[in-house]
Amino acid sequence: MPRASIVVVVVLTLLLSACSTQLGYRFADTLIEWKLNDYVSLNNQQEQSVDQAITTLHQWHATSELPYYSKQLQQLREKIATETLTEADLVALYEELLIVWQRMLQGIEPYALDLLPQLSDQQVSELLANLREKQREEREELSDVEGSERVKQVRRRAEKNARNWLGQTTKLQERLINGWVVERFDTRELWLDYNERWLEEFAQTLERRQQQDQFQQELLELFYQPQHLRSDELVQHIEHNQQLTIALMYQLYESLTDRQRRRVISKLDGYIDDMNELAADFSTK
Repeated sequence: MPRASIVVVVVLTLLLSACSTQLGYRFADTLIEWKLNDYVSLNNQQEQSVDQAITTLHQWHATSELPYYSKQLQQLREKIATETLTEADLVALYEELLIVWQRMLQGIEPYALDLLPQLSDQQVSELLANLREKQREEREELSDVEGSERVKQVRRRAEKNARNWLGQTTKLQERLINGWVVERFDTRELWLDYNERWLEEFAQTLERRQQQDQFQQELLELFYQPQHLRSDELVQHIEHNQQLTIALMYQLYESLTDRQRRRVISKLDGYIDDMNELAADFSTK
């Protein structure tokens, strides 16, 4: 999750990944359906059920979640504009993002419990085969990149994010970003290990999808309590990187020039306007 940029990147990465443009968000339901087709072939009845579920979730997110995101961004904007943001605000923001993610899972939960048991054995095999192939591709892609090149990739992304939000960076900001790159832990292999363990647990849960009570209990544990599948090393590295990233964001915030602050505020205003417009449009549907 971490990104080496200013405070707003956390919000926009974690809260607004589907809202990067109005056009992208408006057609998010269609894009999700297309992506789903890459993993499992559905019959006509299943396609209709999935289509209705995605449409309902999209409507809920636009009318309930986007106004909340807009409010949070507005508060963040005011703190940046008035230079009153604190490091404690960033910790609170991170914790709030976890709550937002839980709300997303709660929105998906009833549809997963309803639709997954409808899959045939053949569909489950197809779904798991495609998910495992995706995991294999990610593992292979990672193994093809040497450790030094991974660091360079992280640095390039960090610098690109910084330029996107700040424009031209100062020497101090470049040193701060480089320090973050050097000190952070590379967790990609550990995340892949965790994802593979999660997927195998998911596969076992799907085998019991006709046993309603057991299936529901196991699926919800995978949704809401997946931490037990993470290694101690991954947990420690996540905490380290989180603290490092919050410290970096606050340092970058403190280092903003007047011109950079105006740029950040302008970009935030654009996102706030987009979300308010989208929420208003969807509320009339």
